[in-house]
Amino acid sequence: MNTAGPHPLNLTLWQPSVEKAWEYGSLYLWAFLQFNQLVREERFKPHTSKEGRPLSMEQFRWVFNCTRIPGQDADSLRSTFRTNAEGGCPLHLVVLCKGHVWVMHPWDAMGQPLTPPELESQLGGIWDRSEALGPGPGVAALTCDTRDRWAKNRDWLKSLSHTNMKNLDIIETSAFVFVLDETTPDNFDQLVWEGLCGDPANRWADKSLSAILTRNGFGVMNNDHTPYDAMVSVVMGHYQHLLLTHMGGRGGGPGGVRGGLTPPARLTFDLDRKTLGAVEVAKRTSREFTSDVVARPFFFREYGREFLRPHNLHPDSYVQMALQLTFLRVHGRPAPTYETASTRQFYHGRTETIRSCTTEAVDWASTMLNQKATTSEKRHKLITAIEKHNSLRGLCENNHGVDRHLFGLYIIALEAGEEVPGLFTDPAYVKSGGGGNFHLSTSTVGYTPVFGGVAAMTKDGYGCFYNMLGDRFTFFISHYKSSTVSDSAAFTRALTRSLQEMRAVLEAPKSSL
Repeated sequence: MNTAGPHPLNLTLWQPSVEKAWEYGSLYLWAFLQFNQLVREERFKPHTSKEGRPLSMEQFRWVFNCTRIPGQDADSLRSTFRTNAEGGCPLHLVVLCKGHVWVMHPWDAMGQPLTPPELESQLGGIWDRSEALGPGPGVAALTCDTRDRWAKNRDWLKSLSHTNMKNLDIIETSAFVFVLDETTPDNFDQLVWEGLCGDPANRWADKSLSAILTRNGFGVMNNDHTPYDAMVSVVMGHYQHLLLTHMGGRGGGPGGVRGGLTPPARLTFDLDRKTLGAVEVAKRTSREFTSDVVARPFFFREYGREFLRPHNLHPDSYVQMALQLTFLRVHGRPAPTYETASTRQFYHGRTETIRSCTTEAVDWASTMLNQKATTSEKRHKLITAIEKHNSLRGLCENNHGVDRHLFGLYIIALEAGEEVPGLFTDPAYVKSGGGGNFHLSTSTVGYTPVFGGVAAMTKDGYGCFYNMLGDRFTFFISHYKSSTVSDSAAFTRALTRSLQEMRAVLEAPKSSL
């Protein structure tokens, strides 16, 4: 599963421009290198919860130098990341451009990132050389195929030559992938789709981090969700935003390009007819899926979390209630809902599922749609539903949820070759969202300008991901075109109405309650 989020500087400091794409791209890449250095040198401040509890920082070890290796029965993670105290790690990057694969060394002899002008020179050089070569074979598309086919094709690719084995090792040990895309998105709808779906010949889907630069200078990330959660990407994006905002969106330091820097080198694979055919199959497979995905960013600007402060309402719970009301309004029924809860207060903690579709939430949403209900009833039931959701979040964050436990039992049964317990095939379990059947797949991505999301979990469902700024809420809403049920445009319109009506309930004079 991938997450994608646009770089917020395009909204504030940069205007999309083909002429300035390499300048923007050099700063974008430079900010990634700064974050990489921060993590390797262990200068990144550990996180704590609002209550002051320390949170596990283990996931940040998996951002760089990490690749998901395909297997016939199960994938595995390969990480070559080390902190400087542990002995260092590979620092090269892989750059994808026009179907070609390049290796780049973005550090100088003193172990410092190349300057933005130097990075700009190398990125522009890769583009020019790739353009002169013409379209490349697009070997990267193999990673966008089904996992079983990619596992077989990877083994075959390695068997063709030692060069192929060496090239794969270079890619899999690289710090991350930087993509030079040919697309020129006109708006955020197009940008988030490119980040999430994009050209399979220009994506190495196995890498934990891919930073994508469009031809007109937009930056967007695509991340493999396997080794770390979305909030890690958000933290990294927010760091970049703060760093480059502080710099005024411009590079500092010397403006020249030093001599003696290692130039980028193209990785050439030995390919046979079978492999070239597999590349075309992988492209078709990927495009068949991605062409069905709709990704719609939505900026609700009428109010944000500051409005909720005097009402003492948790903004995340508030937005979850808005989603419940919206789904009921559009589809006339409640939706089994998944929301991510972080369990990082535990060592190696990842997530648990908050099941947001509670009895209290459905009761409140139904009351909101009842024309005979009073404002007092609506307000009282909203607060009750939010309190219930707050309670569930606390339980899940303290590892008292059920979904990860049940999933573990399911996996144990499969690995032991035992019959899967009847619970997992029971219609009630499936209808409640179990087994990946949540019609609303949701998560907060925090309180920063960075936003993103993933595709919907079910064919007739939605992906709804959001952040909560002081003056607005930002949503990333996805669905599938082939669905005859879900419609993100209708959902967005209904969500607007839900948020407006909720504000009206909270703003009603006390005399009318």
